[in-house]
Amino acid sequence: MGIQQNMGEVIGLLKKERGKSLAEFATDLEISRSTLQEYIKGEGNPNLEMVEHLSQKLGIDPIALLTGVFEPTQQKIILLLLDTVREVTPLPEAKRLRFAELFREMLQLWEEEQ
Repeated sequence: MGIQQNMGEVIGLLKKERGKSLAEFATDLEISRSTLQEYIKGEGNPNLEMVEHLSQKLGIDPIALLTGVFEPTQQKIILLLLDTVREVTPLPEAKRLRFAELFREMLQLWEEEQ
């Protein structure tokens, strides 16, 4: 499979997991709806700057975006995080902030172990 198809699959997967429409996801990624549609179909031809932009907006490594390869544990973690974000979003702001604090602490502990 080629780079464009890999990228299309990754973007399509993340769009689906985040429960976004094409228009909503395009807005999130700060690209046009038609450009997003081309990328998902594997027909877009992004330059390096766009790959970096999309990777940053998607919160994934550019290599994962281009290759479509996530380590199995990475993919499971990403899906778990997406589900968690979906559950936390409707909470009141104070609880979301507390969740963010605890999540940051967890990441710091994780980094210390590595």
